[in-house]
Amino acid sequence: MLTALLLVALVAILTVNLQWDTSLDIRRSENLFESDQALYYALGAESWANEILRTDARDSSTDHTGEDWATKGRILPVEGGAIRGFLEDMQGRFNLNNLVDGNGRIDEISLAQFERLLNVLQLDPALGRMTVDWLDHDLEPGFPSGAEDSFYTARNPPYRAANLSITSATELLSIGDMDAASFRILAPYVTALPNGTALNVNTARAPVLRSLSEQISDNVAENLVGERGDQGFEDLAAFTDLVEPEVMQSLELSSSFFRLTADVSIGSTRFTMYSLLERNGGQSLPVMRTFNSE
Repeated sequence: MLTALLLVALVAILTVNLQWDTSLDIRRSENLFESDQALYYALGAESWANEILRTDARDSSTDHTGEDWATKGRILPVEGGAIRGFLEDMQGRFNLNNLVDGNGRIDEISLAQFERLLNVLQLDPALGRMTVDWLDHDLEPGFPSGAEDSFYTARNPPYRAANLSITSATELLSIGDMDAASFRILAPYVTALPNGTALNVNTARAPVLRSLSEQISDNVAENLVGERGDQGFEDLAAFTDLVEPEVMQSLELSSSFFRLTADVSIGSTRFTMYSLLERNGGQSLPVMRTFNSE
């Protein structure tokens, strides 16, 4: 009888373990299937966004917040869940790669603008010179607050300045003394686009407009936002007496770079894709994709 009880107990333990392992395998398979399904749904949303941008290019020569691409809160029901997506104009932000020119030399006008933006957001303006050193091609720290290899190799773990263009604004977390809290404040106003990309004043937020000139106060920036409304400016006349001629050359009323945020929920799986899209000559194509993190 004792032997029989031991055998029954052993069989029960093996059965429970087998059921548990089987349950885990089924759940893993479901998660993998849902993740793959979510990825394809996100890529479908990207194709939809590209079509919206192509249509907009045919219908309008300017880009502003009153257009179809700028509609927030799009929700598309799909089998087993939903897709939530929206487009943002990346040229409505300060382009970090404009801090140096095509030869890797400092652009003083862009640096002054970035330092004003940092001041407006109550962040340390020394980050401006440190970001220039991260981008430029030399190894000499800028005066008075630059940072090159000697600054970063003293850290634990040590690393070196990139001395290349920034591919993602999140690189700021590696520059100087930038911390997560400061980055969250700055992130909505900066981007990493090809060098020389213009700023679209029809989509730029008030702090970015404020950074264009010392003559633009907080009130003036808010008035500019109110003046353009949802239909945007028809020309750049509102800025003629406010900014320097060199800055005027970097302003635009249309954009080529947009970012899609596609958030997919399938069952218990949540998947987010960020896709940088470039619209050029009536075509719109993805430049870079990141998953679950900007």
